[in-house]
Amino acid sequence: MTPNAQLAVASWHEAPRREVYLCAVGARTPVGLDSASSSAAVRAGISAIKMHPLFVDKTGSSMRLANDSELSPQVALGERLGHLLAAALAELLEQAEWSRSGRPLPCWIGLPEPRPGVTADVVQTCARAVIDALRTTSELVHRIHRGHASGLMAIQVVAQQIATGQLDLGIAAGVDSYYDSDTLDWLDQGGQLMSGSNRNGFPPGEAAGACLLASGEAVRHHRLPVLARVAAACTAVEPHPLRSLRLCVGEGLTAAVAGATESLSLPRDAITATYCDINGERYRSEELAYTLLRTQAVFVNAHDYLCPANCWGDVGAASGPLFASLAVASRLRGYAKGAWPLLWAGGEGGYRSAVVLSLGGD
Repeated sequence: MTPNAQLAVASWHEAPRREVYLCAVGARTPVGLDSASSSAAVRAGISAIKMHPLFVDKTGSSMRLANDSELSPQVALGERLGHLLAAALAELLEQAEWSRSGRPLPCWIGLPEPRPGVTADVVQTCARAVIDALRTTSELVHRIHRGHASGLMAIQVVAQQIATGQLDLGIAAGVDSYYDSDTLDWLDQGGQLMSGSNRNGFPPGEAAGACLLASGEAVRHHRLPVLARVAAACTAVEPHPLRSLRLCVGEGLTAAVAGATESLSLPRDAITATYCDINGERYRSEELAYTLLRTQAVFVNAHDYLCPANCWGDVGAASGPLFASLAVASRLRGYAKGAWPLLWAGGEGGYRSAVVLSLGGD
C-alpha cells in the first residue's frame, strides 16, 4: 500500500458469546429460480449469457446478456428489481419457516450506485415490493447504494447490530439488473459492455440474494437452522476507483481483505475458498493481482477463487448475498474446500467490502 494513502476503513469481528449466525438464504438468478438450483448451475459451469434479440450495441451486434428466465422483456426495471428481490425473500422466509403474519423483520438492501436507468421511481418501486414481501413498514427497510459492495455492506451492518445487541434478527439483501436500455447504452458507450469488439467489458446480468442473520439467542428461541457463522467483515474505500485519473493498485481491496482476515488464527484458519465479482474487466483483474501480492499469506491458495459472473453475468449489488448462498451450498452438499470462505466485491465508486464466513460445525 502506498505510504501516503488515506483510506476510510470500517471493520467488525465476532466476539465470544456474541456470535452472528447465517440461518437462511434466498436467491433468484438467470441460472436458477432459487438458491439450490443457482448454486448447482454455477458449480456445473452452466452459463445463461446469450445474444439478446432486442438489444444491440453500437456496432449493430446483439448484446450478450444474462437475464431472468421468467420475466418478460417488457417488465420495467423497477418492477424487475422488485420481482427478483421478492422471490429471494420468499425463499428465505420459507427456509427459516418464518411466518410473515408475525413479527416484521428489518431489512438492509444493497442497491446499484447512481447510473442511467436507475431513477428514484425505480428505487421506490423496488422498496415497495420489499415492504409487501416482508409485510413490514418503510421504517424497517434500509437502502445501501454502493453497487457491487452493497450486499456485503448490508451483511456487515446487520452483523454489527446483532453483535452489539441492537438487533436479534435481520435480513441483508441485494438486488441489481442492467436490463434497461438507458443502462445498457451507458455501459456500451463507456466501453464496459462485453462484445465481439470489446474484450475488456462484462456481460450484464440481473439477480437478487438475501441472507437471514440471527443472534445465538434468536436461533434457540425461534429454532432456526444454522448454515454458517459470520466471522468478520470489513469495508474500505479505494482512493483511485474506476474512471479515476490515477492507477488503481488495489489499496482499497487490500484494506478490506486484510481487515476482514486480521483476526484469523493462521495458518489454522487460512481462507479456503474465495467468491468474488471478477467479471472480465481488466481494471478488476489488475486490482485483484495487486491485492493478492499483499494478502496471499491469509489464503490456502490465493489464486483459487470463484467468479460466477461467467455463469449469471455481472449481478452488481446482488453479488455479496449470492456469494453467501454459494458458500452455504458447498457446505450443505459436501463439496466445501474448507471451513473459511471469503466473500468480496467492489463498487465502481470505490467501496470495497469483504466478509469471512465460518462453515464449521457450530
